Amino acid sequence: MDLWLVRHGEAVPERVDPARPLSPEGARAVSAVAKTLAGRMGPFDLVAASGKKRALQTAAILGEAAGYPAGRIAETGALSPGATPEAFLAFLAECASPERLLCVGHLPSIAAIASFFLSHGDPVLLAFGPGTVCRIRVEALRRGGGELLLFL
Repeated sequence: MDLWLVRHGEAVPERVDPARPLSPEGARAVSAVAKTLAGRMGPFDLVAASGKKRALQTAAILGEAAGYPAGRIAETGALSPGATPEAFLAFLAECASPERLLCVGHLPSIAAIASFFLSHGDPVLLAFGPGTVCRIRVEALRRGGGELLLFL
């Protein structure tokens, strides 16, 4: 499986908008990353995001750059802030075995999912800033079953 894990772009503060959509700068930064990666990303079999607005917006921007329709983005709690790698594995089990998958989520869960696939033991500490993209070749759906291909 070709797994792309992304932390959502920079969002507006909750006091400005409780829904916390992408800030204008966050949208610009994600768009710039999408433009940079457009030739390397797609096509995706599945694009998924947590149900939070900033994650859905980030997924739509990156998905569009890869030719994936925004209306087909799957929403899942397995990419929410408190989700575990085990919840993500359960989500994958429900999917129709996608070979190329783009997932947009939050901290700490997105980093925990990456660490799960990249380490057999102690966690791999990856600094997922807003809009960070991590590509992992997953050979087996188990701890340590992946190889890091890109971290941007």
